[in-house]
Amino acid sequence: MSGTAEGLAQAYATRWLWKAAVPIALPVLAGLTVLLVPLAVLAAPEAVSSACSTGGTGATVAGIELDAVQMGQAQTIVNVAAARGLGPYAAVVALATAYQESRIRMLANDGSSSELTAEQAAVTATSLQYAHDGLGSDHDSVNTFQQRWIAGWGTPVQLMDPVYAAEAFYDRLVEVPNWQTIPLTRAAQVVQVSAYGSAYARWEPLARELTTMLWPAAQSTAANPGGAVSGVCPGLAVPAGSWVRPSTGTVTSGYGPRWGTLHAGVDIAGPRNTPVYAASGGTVTTAACTSAYCDRDGSLNLAGYGNLVELDHGAGVVTRYAHLSGYTVMPGQQVPAGALIGFQGSTGNSTGVHLHFEVRVDGAPIDPVPWLADRGIDLHAPNPA
Repeated sequence: MSGTAEGLAQAYATRWLWKAAVPIALPVLAGLTVLLVPLAVLAAPEAVSSACSTGGTGATVAGIELDAVQMGQAQTIVNVAAARGLGPYAAVVALATAYQESRIRMLANDGSSSELTAEQAAVTATSLQYAHDGLGSDHDSVNTFQQRWIAGWGTPVQLMDPVYAAEAFYDRLVEVPNWQTIPLTRAAQVVQVSAYGSAYARWEPLARELTTMLWPAAQSTAANPGGAVSGVCPGLAVPAGSWVRPSTGTVTSGYGPRWGTLHAGVDIAGPRNTPVYAASGGTVTTAACTSAYCDRDGSLNLAGYGNLVELDHGAGVVTRYAHLSGYTVMPGQQVPAGALIGFQGSTGNSTGVHLHFEVRVDGAPIDPVPWLADRGIDLHAPNPA
C-alpha cells in the first residue's frame, strides 16, 4: 500500500481498534500451529476426506444450498457471538445480514466503483491481498457484511479478517436500543444503514435454522477455545523438511506440450473444495486472484491462474497451486509441509475442478511427477492417503 493510501485508510478508521479476540483458523500440525484464514477455530489432525473444506461439508438450510465455504464463514460468525456471550439471536441477525450482503462469503473489492476517487479505489483494492471467497465492487464495501472502511468500520486489512468483521458487526448491534426484541430487519438496518433495509427479513428463516445447526459447536468452542471443532480441515502432520502430495485426486493432465504451448505443471482432479496442502515448508509469496475475476468458475477464454498460491521453499525451489476455489494463507506467512493452503476449484483459465500444481527451480518449470517421485511421492498412486 502506498504511503498516501495507507494514510487515507488510517484517517478514516482511527476510532476502530483491532480486536483479535478469537484466533483465525489454527490447524494443529505436529504440535505446531499455523495462522490460516478464514475460520476461527482450532482443528486437531483427523482423517481427511474429499468432503473436508473450510467449514466441513455443505448443507441445505431452509431450502437453500450452502457450500462448505459459506458454512465455514457462518460458523465463524456464530462462534464470535457465542464467545461474546450474546446469545443465538445475535447470530440470527448477523447471519441474515451476511446472507443478504454477500451470501455469507468473504468478498474482496477491486476498487472499480465509479463512486470512488483514485486514492480511495487504491485503498479499497488492497483487500485483494487478503484471503477471500469472491469479488465485489459496491463502493468500498468488503467482507461478509460488506463493511466500508470509508464509513469507519476499520482498515481494509482489519475488515478482511472474518473474526474482526463479525466483532465489528456485533459492536454496533449491541448499541441498538432493544436489539434483542425488535424485529430482525430493524436491528440489521440500524447497523448496516442499507438502501435495501427491508431485505434482511427474507433471510430470517435461513438464519434461524443455520444458527440452530451451528450454535452447539460455537458454545463448545467458547467453553474450550483450545478444543477441536469437527468437520474443519486439519493440516497434515508430517516431519519438518518432508514433501507431501499437494492434494488427493486423479492426475488428468501431465507436464509438457499441450495445445501448442507448455503445460507447466500437472493437473490433479478431485471433488470441488478438496483440500490443497503445502507440498513442503516455505514462505507464501503469492496468495491472490490472478485473473479478471475469481468469484466464480473461469473458462478457456479467461487468462490467468485464477486463485493462486505460490510458496518459496528456498534454494531456488518454488511451487504453485492454481485454480483454487479459495485460499487460506497470506503473503509473507511461513507454512510447514502439509499446511492447509486452499481448496480445489476451477477459477481462471480452467474448464473443470482441479489443482494445477507446478514446481519451478531457479524460475524454470520442471515436471512435478519425477520431482516428487524422487522425494517418495507417487502422484499416480491409486487412492492416495
